[in-house]
Amino acid sequence: MKTILTLAVFSIAFGASAQTAVSWGFNSTLAGSPASHISASAVSLGSSIVSNSFNGSTEFYGQDGWPAGAIDANAYLQFTVSPSTGYTLVLNSVAMTVRRSNTGSPSGAGPTSWALRSSLDGYTTDLATNSMTYNYATYTVTLPAVFQNLTGAVSFRLYGYNTTINSGGTSRFVYDNISIAGQAISGLLAEQSIVLSARPTTGAVSLRWQTFGIAPGTSFAVERSVDGVNFEAIDRVNATDAISYQYNDIAVPVTDRVFYRVLAEQSGGSSVLSPTSVVTPGVSVTGTGIRGVAASGGIVRTFLHLTSGGVYQLSIWSRDGRALYHRVLDAQAGDQIADIAAGGCPHGVYVVTVAKEGMTSSRQFIF
Repeated sequence: MKTILTLAVFSIAFGASAQTAVSWGFNSTLAGSPASHISASAVSLGSSIVSNSFNGSTEFYGQDGWPAGAIDANAYLQFTVSPSTGYTLVLNSVAMTVRRSNTGSPSGAGPTSWALRSSLDGYTTDLATNSMTYNYATYTVTLPAVFQNLTGAVSFRLYGYNTTINSGGTSRFVYDNISIAGQAISGLLAEQSIVLSARPTTGAVSLRWQTFGIAPGTSFAVERSVDGVNFEAIDRVNATDAISYQYNDIAVPVTDRVFYRVLAEQSGGSSVLSPTSVVTPGVSVTGTGIRGVAASGGIVRTFLHLTSGGVYQLSIWSRDGRALYHRVLDAQAGDQIADIAAGGCPHGVYVVTVAKEGMTSSRQFIF
């Protein structure tokens, strides 16, 4: 007998306001501000950092000791979060508003790169890395599924490295705000779970899901619904040793709301079902997009607005996501008209997309 286990696991849709588990604002204090049933440490600096101070009352910095090359295991900012007794932490992302010093001529001194690691693996693996300048920027790191079921404290270390110092500059890593999105849940979570996030993009929906306790060989079915009741599978993915997966739905139905979920069908016959994510498909009115489509005599004519010139791929897809026809288009910015041969497509509803460097815009049409 096949059983389906539906888990009450916290999930959010990209673009919605995520709950803040704890934040550090550095407003004349190093203490964190946690949500209910959560405690947070004051931030601290690694032993390699020579000095530190507040700059005014709204930012904090660690000065000198940042390595000129690779990561120094003792050059970091550390912050810790933990659940109250009887609660489980579900952590989704870490957002950091940081920069290097703006001193020197020309401006800029201190680390040019950062990396975020955690105590869950002894600070051995980068959760994310990026570069930074002397201007503030906010970097958001999506946490993997191992952060979805924490019964104890977890510490994060934000490393600075690849330091450069211009004439007259002071080597500083400067922090304006750090926050962790998530919450504390009463009791313990199930041993197996799927956390699904859905983010509307221009003419598509980007789906990402993270798994906990799901064995390799499991088959994931990505399911979609327009009413939240009747779901159909739109893609299948076989589980590997990874814990994060993604799928782009470029054949989004024309409707106010679209519902998504992921069903994990395991070899023993049981299944695990993710919570349902609901999105409102986005439509671009100012960026690159498909303004209109006209189909006749085996030719699909597209009316495009391109915000930048370059090489685009124009494609026609079936509604179930099968690629049918492609054309490479080298076009200038502005309004363009491009034709793509559709061959002997039978009468029905199709999707045309225009894509470039990770950006995709799509539109349904009747052939």
